[in-house]
Formats: sequence, C-alpha cells, structure tokens
Amino acid sequence: MEETKHEYPADKLGYVDEKNIVDNVDLAEDADNENSRIEAVRLVVPITDDPTLAAITFRFWTISFIFSVIGAVIQQYYFFRSTSGTFSIYFVNLVSYGMGKAMARTLPMRSISIGSFSMSFNPGPFNLKEHALISIAVNTAANAAYAIDILSAMDLELNHRIGTLGALLLLLTTQCVGYGMAGVLRKYLVYPAEMVWWPNLVQVVFFNAIHNTDEFKSKKMVRGWSYMKFFWVVSGVLFLWEFFPQFIAPIFGYIDWICWIKPFDYNFWAIFSSISGGGVFSISLDWTSIGGSTLYFPLYAMLCNFGGNILSYWILLPALWMTNTLGTKAIGHPLTSKLFHVDTSAPFNITPYLNPDYSLNEEKFEAEAGAVKMSPMYAINFFLSFVALAGCVSQIICFQGPQIWKAWKSAISGDEEDIHTKMMRVYPEVPQWWYGLFYLIMVALAIVTCECYGLELPWWALLISLAIGWVMTLPIGAMQAITGFQPGLNVITELICGYMLPGKPIANMVFKCYGYMSMYQCTTLLSDLKLGHYMKIPPRSLFIAQFYGTVIGAIINYYTMILIINAHRSWLNGVGQGDPSGLWTGYNVQTYWGSALIYGALGPQRMFSNAGGYGFIFYGFLVGAIIPIILWALSKKFPKVSWEKFNIAIIAGGMSAYPNGYSMGILGGTVTAILFQFYLFRYHKAWWQKYTFILSAALDTGAAFTGLFIFCFLGGGLSPKLAVSMPSWWGNHITAEGNNAPYLAVDRCGAAINPDGSQNWTSGTTL
Repeated sequence: MEETKHEYPADKLGYVDEKNIVDNVDLAEDADNENSRIEAVRLVVPITDDPTLAAITFRFWTISFIFSVIGAVIQQYYFFRSTSGTFSIYFVNLVSYGMGKAMARTLPMRSISIGSFSMSFNPGPFNLKEHALISIAVNTAANAAYAIDILSAMDLELNHRIGTLGALLLLLTTQCVGYGMAGVLRKYLVYPAEMVWWPNLVQVVFFNAIHNTDEFKSKKMVRGWSYMKFFWVVSGVLFLWEFFPQFIAPIFGYIDWICWIKPFDYNFWAIFSSISGGGVFSISLDWTSIGGSTLYFPLYAMLCNFGGNILSYWILLPALWMTNTLGTKAIGHPLTSKLFHVDTSAPFNITPYLNPDYSLNEEKFEAEAGAVKMSPMYAINFFLSFVALAGCVSQIICFQGPQIWKAWKSAISGDEEDIHTKMMRVYPEVPQWWYGLFYLIMVALAIVTCECYGLELPWWALLISLAIGWVMTLPIGAMQAITGFQPGLNVITELICGYMLPGKPIANMVFKCYGYMSMYQCTTLLSDLKLGHYMKIPPRSLFIAQFYGTVIGAIINYYTMILIINAHRSWLNGVGQGDPSGLWTGYNVQTYWGSALIYGALGPQRMFSNAGGYGFIFYGFLVGAIIPIILWALSKKFPKVSWEKFNIAIIAGGMSAYPNGYSMGILGGTVTAILFQFYLFRYHKAWWQKYTFILSAALDTGAAFTGLFIFCFLGGGLSPKLAVSMPSWWGNHITAEGNNAPYLAVDRCGAAINPDGSQNWTSGTTL
C-alpha cells in the first residue's frame, strides 16, 4: 500500500523578535497558524504525519514489557543501594530500536485473533510511533514508586506488612489517581503551543534521527556524519570520560580549588566544600552535575534557578556561618536536615520519646528534651518552599493566566489553533468520561485501601490530600511546561497533615504520598501527552500505554522490594551492623520515616509556632504571593522590561536546594546555559537547531551508561563477586578503611576535627 503522508507548509512569517529569542517562550507572540508560535518547536519538530502507522502492535507489547520489568527492577534496586543511578531511557530507545528492527525482519506475517480482536505479529517495518510508545510505557514503569517508601518504612521500622493486595492497591492508586486529572487539564496544559514541555524536544529529535525521517535525511553533521553517527561518537567519548569522575578520579567531580589553599581550615570547609558546605566557585568535570537540560531550557529560567543557588550556597550560607547566626557553628554542619537539642546542640533522636503506637510521649518529651531546633539553612528551606509554591500560583495568574485562557479558547474553538493540535484531530480523542470514570475508580480504591489496611488516614483526609493536588497541578504544570521547573508538594502536604492528624506518622506518610503523587503523575501524563502531540501518537494508544506501564512497574516494584528486604533486612533496618560491603543501605527509608516522625509525631505545632522560633516560615506564602503582583504592576508601568522573566518561584526553588544535592554544578551549569541559550541561539541559530538536542541526548546517554556499567559490574550490582575497588591514589585518596582521612570527603576540603577539639560529623548522623 502506498504511504499516505500529510504535509504542511513551513512557516511563512518571520521568527520571534531577536531581542526575545533567548527566552524561547513568548506568550504574546503573533505567529503563523501553519506552524508553532514557539520558535524552538518550529526549529526541531517536523510537521508531517502518516496516520496509517500503527502505534500499538505486537512488537510494542513484547518490547515494552521486557524493558518495563528490567527498568522497574533496576530502579527499585537502586532505592536500596548506597550507589545511586538511573535507568536511562535512551538505553531503552537504542536497544528497543534494534529489537524492533530484528522482529520486523524475522516475525511471520500472520495475525493472532481472540474473538473479534485481531493483531498482526508483523505489521511491517518497525515505525516511529510504536518506538516512541515503547519509550513512554517503559518510562512510566521504570521508577521506584513513591509509595514504596511507605511500605518499606512500615516493614523495616514497624516490622509490619499490610498484605499483597493492600500493598498493590496502595501502589496502583497513588501512581494512577493523577491520570484521571489529566483529562480535565489537557485543554490547558497540552493543546496550547505555549505549553512546550521542553525535555520532549530532545526525544523528538532523537526518534526522528534514529528513524532517519524525511526531515533528517538531508541534514548532515560535522564531517558529513549522520545524526546517529554523531550521537554514537559523542556518547561513546563521554562514556569513556565519565569513568574518571564517577570511578577512577572522583576529585574531578569536586574541584573545590579555593579550599585547597587552607584544606584543614574549619571555615573553608563549611564555605567552599561542595560536598559538605556551600561549594563557592566549585568546578565539576562530571557531566551529571550539569545535565543536558542546560542546553535547551529557557535561559531566563536557568538563570533564575542558578541565581537562587548562588544566593543560598554562595551568599546566605557563608553569611550565616561566619556570623554564627542562630548558632550555626554550634550545630557543626552548615547543611543538614537533622534536629538538635536546644541547649547542647547535640543531634536529637526522637525514638526514646515515642509511645508504642509511634505517637509522641508528651510528658517524657517535655521533661527530658523540652525543645529542639534545626539548622538555620534547613529552617529557611521551609520558608523558601512556601515562597516557591505561592510564587508559582501568583506568577501563573499574573503573567500567563490571560494568555493560557486565550490559547485554550483558541484550541477549543479552532481559531489560531496550534498546527500540532490541528494535526492530532485526525485521531479519536480519549473521551472525557474515560478520565472521569478512571479517576472515580482510583479514588474509591484509595479510600478502601486507607480504611481497610490500617494506614491511619481517614477518608476525609484522603480527599483533602487529593484536593491539594487538584488546586496546585494547574499552576505547577503550567510552570513546568513553560519553564522546565516546578515546585514540589512534599513539604506542604506533610505540614498540613501534621496539623490535621497530630501523632499519626503513618497517616502523615500516606497523606503526603497521595497529595504529591496526584500532582506528579498528572504532570507526567500531561508531558507524555505533549510528546504524543509532537510525535502524532493516537491519544487512546497513549492512554493505554501509560496505564500498562504503570501497572507493570507497581507490581514489579513491590515484589522486588519484598525480595530485597527478605534477603537484607538486618542491613537495611539499622538493627544490625550494616552491610559489610557498603553496597546496601536503608537510608532512603530512614529519611522518609524520620520525616514522618518529625511532622506526624513531634508535630508542626511544636516546631513551627512562634514559641518554637520558626513561625517566620509561614510568611513565605505572603512573600511568594506578593512579589509577582509587584512585578506585574511594574510591567504595566514599564512594558519594555521583561518583568515576567524574574520568576520568584524558580529562584526560591533554587535557593531551597538544601539539604539535598551538591553544589558543584552551579558554575558549569550557568556557563553552559549562557553559551547555548544566549550566544549560540542568538548568533548561530542554524548550528543550535542542528546540534543542541541530539548533543544533549548524547551527553546524557553517555553519562548514564557509565553509571549503569559501574553499578552493574564494578559496583557489584549484578553480583558482589564482580565488585572492584579502585586503588587509592591522588584522584580519590581512599584509605584502606574506606574513608578520605584526614579529609572529610574526596573534595580535599575540611578538617576532621572541630576548633574545640571535638570530632566532626557528617549529614548521615541518625535522627
């Protein structure tokens, strides 16, 4: 049968004004209806489609199942390992391409039938749409589900399992309830051209390059290479290089060069160490600390994020430390999420003050502990989290609200409709009632799960957690789609539950999980719907693939967790002496459980009242809400200034990076963003269009492959017998005892002894 292809003319009008192109998104831009109003999308997303290509095929079911199982096992495996890693979706994309092509050559050209349903074993050449759909299904499966934290904490800390059915219901409902919300929000967050969802552009370029579509056949890279040859060369080079910062010479990832001037000075350690302190002017030669998103995320968003990092890591932290504000030096560590006794500044352990049901023993706590405190930077982190949440809502309402509303009405009416939305009308849409019914089923199952399996969360509290997700998903999703950044709901959900249900740490964990995941999974589906928009995947096929991958991932996550806990319980629950090889750890579980004890047992009423000293954090809501309004007013007074580019939500998000993550990527990330999103995008646009997205994919893939290889082989991931230890040399300086003595870490920064003669401690101290 002759291929039918719908072609659409290239844009006839000019591009975005040169003064604004570095920001990529201009919601007020007038553009041609026959191509996207967003220039980056125009440059890389083809406007051709072949509606005859099947997306759900026998090859899709087979390949996606294999990689969904593998990905879910590996990600759950990483959850309990001391060495972190990521199951690269580009690895899946590459290998699945080879498998799909092989199946297309070898499978018989006949069909299987079940009743009226029929499917061909081999419908023809392995095509672009089924390849993209495999990637989407695997991406939803290859995660360690957030609810695994709850099940693991109850198993390891309470020695209690709620049963297989209850566990699977908890996993499925927390992972799927957000999907029902996507049906309502797709009109706002998928159809409008302004909702870009930036990482999808990398996927679009990758899939078109590997399938050598018409738009990419004529494009040649350096030395006449094809897109995929360029991808393999760059990815291979980085794969080899990454063995240095990730294994051979970790110091290349933590070049804290200022600290080397006085490596055993206590203040230098706190300010210049990128592992334990602010990492001021730290340099990293590890690509994983920079990331491919710096090449294509909007420049103003990247600068807001890195600007927030600099304000916190490089300015605020040194100021607090050197002035010893709020007893920062007495705590002994500038960055930690631990609690401390007010009088002695010794780490606080909440366990002795808990009743058998894990509620707080008020009398014992008041008599023996009295009050506790947190590090100043950790307290400020809560304040900034509230600034980011309120700022996100206010920013979207003030600056993007009118444009989103106008774009939505245009998408619905067909006036000034985005070309990709117009092309997708060829395919039957998922009916609204599918999403509505799916959501009601998931909510009903969630209520049954909470009420019948001892999770301590009453049905009305569950509905409140889901309501939080509903209220926050639109502004958070809009900000993520436009800028690539989003604030989280972790802090606000656990605080709200702490006020509603004091003394119930299990309920706190469950409330936080449902509230956060309803938003997170909804935005995940919306992002995939946008990828389907760009790739012209039928919406119903996409919905099926998402749900299919989620179910497989949840089931595999659960059974992998059970196998690991059964085999290594004494190493994971902190009762034994730990894994002698240092490969297995229960740190993630302990952190999640510790947070539930603080907010569920100790309670935010005690920690965040004015009497407790941290009442100021709630002013973050006011600050976050007011700043965008002020900027909006200024934009009316001085319209030539792009006030909306000063995004307080992203800035606050960058500032509240504590205590997670290291700061060595700030300098490199900032330089990379300016190079690609300002200089190359403005002055060498043809080069930017040709190389940026495939380069980003190649660099991220090479780094991810190195991490996966080290984990599986050199790190003993497949078998402890394969584990290899790098000999000690100046690039790692690891002693026979497994530490960096006399330094605190591999960055060669910091004395092991405090000025008062006491032993320094790390952020791994138990709660």
